[in-house]
Amino acid sequence: MSRFDRYIGSSVLWSFAAVIFVLLGLDFALTFIDQVKKVNDSYTTNALLQVLAYRAPIKFAEYIPVASLIGTLIGLGALASTSELTVIRATGVPIWRIGFAACKPILLISLIGVGISEYVSPYATQQADLIERLRGQSEGRFALTGGVWIKSDGNFVYINAADREGVLYDIQIFTPNGQALEKIQKAKFARHLSDNQWRLEQVTETHFLGDRIETGYKETVPWTASLKPSHLFLASQEPEALSLSELHQYQSYLTGQELNAGLYQLEFWTKSLMPFACFALVIVALSSVFGPLRSSTMGGRIFSGVLIGIMFQNGLNLFGKMSLALSFSPLIGVAIPIALCFAIGLLLMSRKG
Repeated sequence: MSRFDRYIGSSVLWSFAAVIFVLLGLDFALTFIDQVKKVNDSYTTNALLQVLAYRAPIKFAEYIPVASLIGTLIGLGALASTSELTVIRATGVPIWRIGFAACKPILLISLIGVGISEYVSPYATQQADLIERLRGQSEGRFALTGGVWIKSDGNFVYINAADREGVLYDIQIFTPNGQALEKIQKAKFARHLSDNQWRLEQVTETHFLGDRIETGYKETVPWTASLKPSHLFLASQEPEALSLSELHQYQSYLTGQELNAGLYQLEFWTKSLMPFACFALVIVALSSVFGPLRSSTMGGRIFSGVLIGIMFQNGLNLFGKMSLALSFSPLIGVAIPIALCFAIGLLLMSRKG
Protein backbone atom coordinates (compact mmCIF):
# COMPACT_ATOMS: atom_id res chain seq x y z
CA MET A 1 0.00 0.00 0.00
CA SER A 2 1.42 3.38 -1.02
CA ARG A 3 1.71 6.39 1.27
CA PHE A 4 -1.12 7.98 -0.70
CA ASP A 5 -3.42 5.01 -0.05
CA ARG A 6 -2.53 4.99 3.64
CA TYR A 7 -3.22 8.71 3.98
CA ILE A 8 -6.64 8.62 2.29
CA GLY A 9 -7.56 5.29 3.87
CA SER A 10 -6.64 6.36 7.42
CA SER A 11 -8.73 9.52 7.11
CA VAL A 12 -11.77 7.50 6.00
CA LEU A 13 -11.12 4.75 8.57
CA TRP A 14 -10.91 7.10 11.56
CA SER A 15 -14.03 8.92 10.40
CA PHE A 16 -15.83 5.58 10.07
CA ALA A 17 -14.74 4.60 13.59
CA ALA A 18 -16.09 7.86 15.03
CA VAL A 19 -19.41 7.50 13.20
CA ILE A 20 -19.96 3.86 14.16
CA PHE A 21 -19.12 4.69 17.79
CA VAL A 22 -21.72 7.48 17.82
CA LEU A 23 -24.36 5.33 16.10
CA LEU A 24 -23.85 2.41 18.48
CA GLY A 25 -23.85 4.75 21.47
CA LEU A 26 -27.09 6.39 20.41
CA ASP A 27 -28.70 3.04 19.69
CA PHE A 28 -27.60 1.69 23.08
CA ALA A 29 -28.92 4.74 24.94
CA LEU A 30 -32.25 4.90 23.11
CA THR A 31 -32.86 1.16 23.43
CA PHE A 32 -32.00 1.24 27.14
CA ILE A 33 -34.45 4.10 27.72
CA ASP A 34 -37.15 2.23 25.78
CA GLN A 35 -36.56 -1.16 27.48
CA VAL A 36 -35.91 -0.02 31.04
CA LYS A 37 -39.65 -0.08 31.74
CA LYS A 38 -39.49 -3.91 31.46
CA VAL A 39 -37.07 -4.15 34.41
CA ASN A 40 -38.48 -6.08 37.38
CA ASP A 41 -37.35 -8.59 40.00
CA SER A 42 -36.76 -11.36 37.43
CA TYR A 43 -35.51 -9.13 34.58
CA THR A 44 -33.01 -6.88 36.31
CA THR A 45 -31.08 -3.89 35.02
CA ASN A 46 -28.00 -6.10 34.82
CA ALA A 47 -29.91 -8.56 32.60
CA LEU A 48 -31.03 -5.68 30.35
CA LEU A 49 -27.44 -4.46 30.02
CA GLN A 50 -26.37 -8.00 29.15
CA VAL A 51 -29.02 -8.17 26.42
CA LEU A 52 -27.88 -4.86 24.94
CA ALA A 53 -24.23 -5.95 25.05
CA TYR A 54 -25.03 -9.25 23.33
CA ARG A 55 -26.92 -7.39 20.60
CA ALA A 56 -23.98 -5.04 19.92
CA PRO A 57 -22.33 -7.27 17.26
CA ILE A 58 -25.46 -7.50 15.11
CA LYS A 59 -26.02 -3.76 15.47
CA PHE A 60 -22.43 -3.12 14.40
CA ALA A 61 -22.96 -5.20 11.25
CA GLU A 62 -26.25 -3.44 10.48
CA TYR A 63 -24.74 0.05 10.77
CA ILE A 64 -21.69 -0.63 8.59
CA PRO A 65 -23.23 0.60 5.27
CA VAL A 66 -24.54 3.88 6.69
CA ALA A 67 -21.39 4.45 8.74
CA SER A 68 -19.32 3.82 5.59
CA LEU A 69 -21.26 6.50 3.74
CA ILE A 70 -21.07 9.12 6.49
CA GLY A 71 -17.46 8.23 7.36
CA THR A 72 -16.37 8.67 3.74
CA LEU A 73 -18.20 11.99 3.50
CA ILE A 74 -16.53 13.23 6.69
CA GLY A 75 -13.07 11.83 5.96
CA LEU A 76 -12.81 13.04 2.37
CA GLY A 77 -14.77 16.19 3.21
CA ALA A 78 -12.16 17.14 5.82
CA LEU A 79 -9.44 16.75 3.19
CA ALA A 80 -11.46 18.78 0.71
CA SER A 81 -12.06 21.59 3.20
CA THR A 82 -8.29 22.01 3.66
CA SER A 83 -7.77 21.89 -0.13
CA GLU A 84 -5.72 18.70 0.16
CA LEU A 85 -7.91 16.91 -2.36
CA THR A 86 -7.52 19.85 -4.73
CA VAL A 87 -3.73 19.60 -4.47
CA ILE A 88 -3.89 15.82 -4.98
CA ARG A 89 -5.99 16.25 -8.10
CA ALA A 90 -3.69 19.01 -9.35
CA THR A 91 -0.82 16.49 -9.34
CA GLY A 92 -2.76 14.44 -11.87
CA VAL A 93 -4.40 11.87 -9.59
CA PRO A 94 -7.84 10.98 -11.05
CA ILE A 95 -10.99 10.75 -8.96
CA TRP A 96 -11.21 6.99 -9.42
CA ARG A 97 -7.77 6.59 -7.83
CA ILE A 98 -8.86 8.58 -4.79
CA GLY A 99 -12.02 6.50 -4.66
CA PHE A 100 -10.00 3.28 -4.81
CA ALA A 101 -7.92 4.41 -1.81
CA ALA A 102 -11.09 5.32 0.11
CA CYS A 103 -12.79 2.01 -0.71
CA LYS A 104 -9.97 -0.20 0.59
CA PRO A 105 -10.66 0.23 4.34
CA ILE A 106 -14.43 0.20 3.81
CA LEU A 107 -14.34 -3.07 1.89
CA LEU A 108 -12.14 -4.57 4.62
CA ILE A 109 -14.61 -3.42 7.29
CA SER A 110 -17.57 -4.78 5.32
CA LEU A 111 -15.89 -8.18 5.03
CA ILE A 112 -15.27 -8.08 8.78
CA GLY A 113 -18.99 -7.31 9.14
CA VAL A 114 -19.85 -10.40 7.09
CA GLY A 115 -17.57 -12.44 9.37
CA ILE A 116 -19.30 -11.02 12.46
CA SER A 117 -22.71 -11.84 10.96
CA GLU A 118 -21.57 -15.40 10.31
CA TYR A 119 -19.56 -16.31 13.41
CA VAL A 120 -20.26 -13.83 16.23
CA SER A 121 -23.68 -12.18 16.14
CA PRO A 122 -25.78 -15.41 15.82
CA TYR A 123 -24.35 -16.79 19.07
CA ALA A 124 -24.52 -13.44 20.87
CA THR A 125 -28.08 -12.80 19.69
CA GLN A 126 -29.12 -16.27 20.85
CA GLN A 127 -27.88 -15.46 24.37
CA ALA A 128 -29.73 -12.14 24.30
CA ASP A 129 -32.95 -13.85 23.20
CA LEU A 130 -32.67 -16.49 25.92
CA ILE A 131 -32.20 -13.87 28.62
CA GLU A 132 -35.06 -11.73 27.28
CA ARG A 133 -37.57 -14.49 26.56
CA LEU A 134 -36.97 -16.42 29.76
CA ARG A 135 -37.10 -13.47 32.13
CA GLY A 136 -40.43 -14.71 33.51
CA GLN A 137 -39.24 -18.21 34.43
CA SER A 138 -38.43 -17.32 38.02
CA GLU A 139 -42.02 -16.18 38.45
CA GLY A 140 -43.37 -19.44 37.03
CA ARG A 141 -45.32 -17.79 34.23
CA PHE A 142 -45.45 -18.53 30.53
CA ALA A 143 -45.87 -15.95 27.78
CA LEU A 144 -47.34 -16.99 24.42
CA THR A 145 -45.46 -14.33 22.50
CA GLY A 146 -42.09 -14.19 20.80
CA GLY A 147 -41.76 -17.95 20.23
CA VAL A 148 -42.88 -20.43 17.60
CA TRP A 149 -45.95 -22.63 17.13
CA ILE A 150 -45.68 -26.03 15.43
CA LYS A 151 -47.91 -29.07 14.92
CA SER A 152 -46.37 -32.45 15.73
CA ASP A 153 -48.03 -35.86 15.83
CA GLY A 154 -51.48 -34.33 16.24
CA ASN A 155 -50.42 -32.01 19.08
CA PHE A 156 -50.05 -28.24 18.97
CA VAL A 157 -46.72 -27.20 20.51
CA TYR A 158 -45.55 -23.76 21.57
CA ILE A 159 -41.79 -23.24 22.10
CA ASN A 160 -40.68 -19.99 23.69
CA ALA A 161 -36.96 -20.42 22.89
CA ALA A 162 -34.44 -23.01 21.71
CA ASP A 163 -30.67 -23.33 21.59
CA ARG A 164 -28.16 -25.13 19.38
CA GLU A 165 -27.67 -27.95 21.90
CA GLY A 166 -31.18 -29.32 21.41
CA VAL A 167 -32.69 -27.74 24.53
CA LEU A 168 -36.15 -26.17 24.30
CA TYR A 169 -37.37 -23.64 26.87
CA ASP A 170 -40.90 -22.95 28.10
CA ILE A 171 -42.77 -25.67 26.23
CA GLN A 172 -46.54 -25.96 26.08
CA ILE A 173 -48.11 -29.05 24.46
CA PHE A 174 -51.82 -28.92 23.68
CA THR A 175 -53.33 -32.36 23.06
CA PRO A 176 -56.75 -32.25 21.34
CA ASN A 177 -59.49 -34.86 21.51
CA GLY A 178 -61.67 -34.20 18.50
CA GLN A 179 -63.00 -30.67 18.92
CA ALA A 180 -62.20 -30.61 22.64
CA LEU A 181 -58.96 -30.17 24.56
CA GLU A 182 -57.73 -33.31 26.32
CA LYS A 183 -54.70 -32.00 28.21
CA ILE A 184 -52.03 -29.30 28.42
CA GLN A 185 -48.44 -30.00 29.41
CA LYS A 186 -46.22 -27.11 30.47
CA ALA A 187 -42.51 -27.85 30.83
CA LYS A 188 -39.61 -25.61 31.75
CA PHE A 189 -37.26 -27.58 29.49
CA ALA A 190 -37.31 -30.27 26.82
CA ARG A 191 -34.06 -32.07 26.01
CA HIS A 192 -33.46 -34.11 22.88
CA LEU A 193 -32.27 -37.65 23.63
CA SER A 194 -32.20 -39.51 20.31
CA ASP A 195 -34.22 -39.70 17.09
CA ASN A 196 -37.81 -38.77 18.08
CA GLN A 197 -37.26 -39.16 21.83
CA TRP A 198 -37.34 -36.11 24.11
CA ARG A 199 -37.47 -35.60 27.87
CA LEU A 200 -39.71 -32.95 29.39
CA GLU A 201 -38.49 -31.52 32.71
CA GLN A 202 -40.39 -29.72 35.49
CA VAL A 203 -43.75 -30.53 33.96
CA THR A 204 -47.18 -29.31 34.99
CA GLU A 205 -50.02 -31.36 33.43
CA THR A 206 -53.63 -30.25 33.24
CA HIS A 207 -56.24 -32.87 32.22
CA PHE A 208 -59.76 -31.89 31.12
CA LEU A 209 -62.11 -34.74 32.11
CA GLY A 210 -65.46 -33.30 31.21
CA ASP A 211 -66.88 -32.73 34.68
CA ARG A 212 -63.61 -31.78 36.34
CA ILE A 213 -60.05 -30.58 35.77
CA GLU A 214 -57.06 -32.35 37.29
CA THR A 215 -53.62 -30.81 37.65
CA GLY A 216 -50.40 -32.59 38.54
CA TYR A 217 -46.64 -32.03 38.61
CA LYS A 218 -43.84 -34.35 37.47
CA GLU A 219 -40.09 -33.85 37.40
CA THR A 220 -39.64 -35.64 34.08
CA VAL A 221 -41.97 -36.97 31.39
CA PRO A 222 -40.93 -38.85 28.20
CA TRP A 223 -42.12 -37.19 25.01
CA THR A 224 -42.16 -38.68 21.53
CA ALA A 225 -42.17 -36.07 18.77
CA SER A 226 -40.89 -36.16 15.19
CA LEU A 227 -39.03 -32.87 15.55
CA LYS A 228 -35.44 -32.05 14.59
CA PRO A 229 -33.59 -29.86 17.13
CA SER A 230 -31.73 -27.94 14.42
CA HIS A 231 -34.97 -26.98 12.63
CA LEU A 232 -36.61 -26.00 15.92
CA PHE A 233 -33.71 -23.74 16.77
CA LEU A 234 -33.79 -22.05 13.35
CA ALA A 235 -37.59 -21.68 13.46
CA SER A 236 -37.41 -19.98 16.89
CA GLN A 237 -34.99 -17.30 15.67
CA GLU A 238 -35.68 -14.12 13.75
CA PRO A 239 -34.15 -14.22 10.24
CA GLU A 240 -31.77 -11.33 10.97
CA ALA A 241 -30.34 -13.26 13.95
CA LEU A 242 -29.20 -16.20 11.78
CA SER A 243 -25.85 -16.60 10.05
CA LEU A 244 -25.53 -16.94 6.28
CA SER A 245 -25.04 -20.70 6.53
CA GLU A 246 -28.07 -21.07 8.82
CA LEU A 247 -30.19 -18.92 6.52
CA HIS A 248 -29.19 -21.05 3.54
CA GLN A 249 -29.86 -24.26 5.47
CA TYR A 250 -33.31 -23.21 6.70
CA GLN A 251 -34.50 -21.70 3.43
CA SER A 252 -33.51 -24.96 1.70
CA TYR A 253 -35.52 -26.90 4.29
CA LEU A 254 -38.57 -24.65 3.87
CA THR A 255 -38.35 -24.86 0.08
CA GLY A 256 -38.14 -28.65 0.31
CA GLN A 257 -41.29 -28.64 2.47
CA GLU A 258 -43.02 -26.36 -0.08
CA LEU A 259 -43.25 -23.58 2.51
CA ASN A 260 -42.62 -19.87 2.00
CA ALA A 261 -38.92 -19.09 2.54
CA GLY A 262 -39.07 -15.49 1.26
CA LEU A 263 -38.07 -13.78 4.52
CA TYR A 264 -35.01 -16.00 4.93
CA GLN A 265 -33.99 -15.55 1.28
CA LEU A 266 -34.32 -11.78 1.64
CA GLU A 267 -32.15 -11.71 4.77
CA PHE A 268 -29.61 -14.03 3.12
CA TRP A 269 -29.12 -11.74 0.13
CA THR A 270 -29.15 -8.59 2.29
CA LYS A 271 -26.22 -9.91 4.33
CA SER A 272 -24.42 -11.45 1.33
CA LEU A 273 -24.49 -8.21 -0.69
CA MET A 274 -23.48 -5.94 2.21
CA PRO A 275 -19.92 -5.39 0.85
CA PHE A 276 -21.38 -4.29 -2.49
CA ALA A 277 -23.81 -1.96 -0.68
CA CYS A 278 -20.90 -0.38 1.22
CA PHE A 279 -18.94 0.04 -2.00
CA ALA A 280 -21.92 1.64 -3.75
CA LEU A 281 -22.45 4.11 -0.89
CA VAL A 282 -18.75 5.02 -0.89
CA ILE A 283 -19.05 5.80 -4.61
CA VAL A 284 -22.04 8.05 -3.88
CA ALA A 285 -20.10 9.77 -1.08
CA LEU A 286 -17.09 10.27 -3.33
CA SER A 287 -19.19 11.81 -6.10
CA SER A 288 -20.86 14.10 -3.54
CA VAL A 289 -17.56 15.31 -2.08
CA PHE A 290 -16.33 16.33 -5.52
CA GLY A 291 -19.76 17.56 -6.54
CA PRO A 292 -22.59 19.25 -4.62
CA LEU A 293 -20.90 18.93 -1.19
CA ARG A 294 -17.50 20.23 -2.30
CA SER A 295 -17.82 23.49 -0.38
CA SER A 296 -20.29 22.29 2.26
CA THR A 297 -19.66 22.50 6.00
CA MET A 298 -19.01 19.43 8.14
CA GLY A 299 -22.53 19.64 9.56
CA GLY A 300 -23.95 19.79 6.06
CA ARG A 301 -22.00 16.69 5.04
CA ILE A 302 -23.19 14.77 8.10
CA PHE A 303 -26.79 15.79 7.46
CA SER A 304 -26.50 14.80 3.81
CA GLY A 305 -24.95 11.47 4.75
CA VAL A 306 -27.75 10.71 7.18
CA LEU A 307 -30.35 11.69 4.58
CA ILE A 308 -28.77 9.55 1.83
CA GLY A 309 -28.36 6.66 4.26
CA ILE A 310 -32.03 6.81 5.28
CA MET A 311 -33.09 6.93 1.62
CA PHE A 312 -30.89 3.93 0.80
CA GLN A 313 -32.15 1.91 3.78
CA ASN A 314 -35.77 2.73 2.98
CA GLY A 315 -35.16 1.76 -0.65
CA LEU A 316 -33.63 -1.52 0.47
CA ASN A 317 -36.61 -2.24 2.70
CA LEU A 318 -39.10 -1.15 0.03
CA PHE A 319 -37.74 -3.26 -2.81
CA GLY A 320 -37.09 -6.16 -0.45
CA LYS A 321 -40.70 -6.19 0.78
CA MET A 322 -41.94 -5.69 -2.79
CA SER A 323 -40.07 -8.84 -3.82
CA LEU A 324 -42.00 -10.78 -1.18
CA ALA A 325 -45.34 -9.20 -2.03
CA LEU A 326 -44.99 -9.53 -5.81
CA SER A 327 -43.22 -12.91 -5.69
CA PHE A 328 -40.05 -12.03 -7.57
CA SER A 329 -36.56 -12.99 -6.44
CA PRO A 330 -35.37 -11.28 -3.21
CA LEU A 331 -31.94 -11.11 -4.86
CA ILE A 332 -33.39 -8.66 -7.39
CA GLY A 333 -35.12 -6.70 -4.62
CA VAL A 334 -31.83 -6.25 -2.75
CA ALA A 335 -29.78 -5.62 -5.89
CA ILE A 336 -31.99 -2.80 -7.29
CA PRO A 337 -31.14 -0.07 -4.68
CA ILE A 338 -27.47 -1.11 -4.69
CA ALA A 339 -27.35 -0.89 -8.51
CA LEU A 340 -29.09 2.50 -8.40
CA CYS A 341 -26.44 3.81 -5.99
CA PHE A 342 -23.68 2.52 -8.25
CA ALA A 343 -25.27 4.11 -11.31
CA ILE A 344 -25.88 7.51 -9.66
CA GLY A 345 -22.40 7.62 -8.11
CA LEU A 346 -20.59 6.61 -11.30
CA LEU A 347 -22.66 9.07 -13.37
CA LEU A 348 -21.80 11.98 -11.05
CA MET A 349 -18.13 10.96 -10.96
CA SER A 350 -17.91 10.74 -14.76
CA ARG A 351 -19.15 14.31 -15.03
CA LYS A 352 -16.40 15.46 -12.69
CA GLY A 353 -13.67 13.67 -14.62
